[in-house]
Amino acid sequence: MDHFLQFRDLIEERCGLHFDESQRASLTASLSARMQQLGVERMEDYYDHLLNINGAPSTEAEFRHLINLVTITETCFFRDTAQFRMLRDQILPAMIAARTSISGMRRTIRIWSAGCSSGEEAYSIALTLWDMGAYLAYPDWTFDIVGTDINTKMVEAARRGVYSARAVRNVDGRLLRRYFVEEDGQFVLDDEIKRRVRFEQGNLTQVPMPSTGPQDIVFCKNVAIYFQPDVSRRLVHGLHDSIADGGYLLLGHAESLWQVDDRFELVESSGAFAYQKGKIGRELFSFKTIEQTPPPIFTQPSSEQYDECWQSFRVGDWTEAEAGLRCLLRTSPTFAPARLLLGGVYAHSGRYDEAAEEAEALLKLSDLEPRAHLLLGMIAARQHRVDQAMQSLRRALYLDDSLALAHFWLGNLYRDRGDNVRACHEYESLVSDWERRTFDLTEEFASDLTAAQLVDFCSASLNRLQGREPQPAPARTETWQ
Repeated sequence: MDHFLQFRDLIEERCGLHFDESQRASLTASLSARMQQLGVERMEDYYDHLLNINGAPSTEAEFRHLINLVTITETCFFRDTAQFRMLRDQILPAMIAARTSISGMRRTIRIWSAGCSSGEEAYSIALTLWDMGAYLAYPDWTFDIVGTDINTKMVEAARRGVYSARAVRNVDGRLLRRYFVEEDGQFVLDDEIKRRVRFEQGNLTQVPMPSTGPQDIVFCKNVAIYFQPDVSRRLVHGLHDSIADGGYLLLGHAESLWQVDDRFELVESSGAFAYQKGKIGRELFSFKTIEQTPPPIFTQPSSEQYDECWQSFRVGDWTEAEAGLRCLLRTSPTFAPARLLLGGVYAHSGRYDEAAEEAEALLKLSDLEPRAHLLLGMIAARQHRVDQAMQSLRRALYLDDSLALAHFWLGNLYRDRGDNVRACHEYESLVSDWERRTFDLTEEFASDLTAAQLVDFCSASLNRLQGREPQPAPARTETWQ
């Protein structure tokens, strides 16, 4: 009798995993290793034991031992970086904006890493949320992340959160320094990140969904490739049922739903792909709409009036700039750049309440405008409302992490609170943006503070906070003095 075929069929029947002829040697080796551990000599006896023949005790635990041996896989953090950019820059902002705009809609986003192995993918999701400021910018929201895997040893390893250098090879150096501690060649993940994720043992062919409710985003990468086509179809159908309307399914780069399930829509962003389930209302969850069709409030008027206002602002003629902007807004009340510039004029004049009104008016038109959140944060900081300032600045960076003034102000607020680690993180982000040429000064709020001054100040602050030799700092270190 061909024992390979016996055990192959049993494993496929129990959990859907398929072993083809090319895997005969590896499966046979795993079976022999487990039999040696148990002191079982004949394959027939071990097979009978798994089937609970001849009154053997419960075999569920033993079957899990076997599966642990045959499903050990290698993965790493931020596998497929393009998909994580899509998650950060498109999917999550669109989903949060949609739910924020609908009264009474749940403030929970559920993300499932299906087939999570030792947890790298699930923790990459948590690191993305943390680094983009979602936990701090939206403290009243719940970001529920769960990882499931059939291999109980992998689940235990995920809960420990200790990884090899190879597993963290794709982690950005800044994140690696901030969220991992190196011990004896291993990298130990920070407890704050580990608390954001929970792990469960689960069989995708039997339990298609965690118990938390409909999932908004499901990562199921390089899992279906281990199944036969009919099992893969059942898996995808189960995933479809587990995903909320408007939610997303992210597969491995070599996987496709073509001729598997036509109820998802393929969406693409900067070379990354995902599948979206249906739509809600006016396609509020569709980031393609946001990416390809800018909202009308950002359309530049045909008039040259705005450019004239800018010139007045740059030479310090704020009275002339204000008059021109107020006139422009009477004819184009939804023109965002004019409201932002007028807010800057008011703020530089010390008229903070009026500046805040302009920012709030803009946010009523689009809660996705990061500069309006930046302006509110800077105003709150000048008025010593530190908690409100930090929340607004975090939201600004969540929406656009290139805003130099947001990093600058947030770094200063952290420094003043004695939180040097977070202060250094903000200063480092600003300097890195400058070096990568992704630096956005937001001139309407900067007055005569230049980009070079900001970079010099943050570099000097980093040196001081990290105990290095201080460098000269610019004389002016704040706006609106």
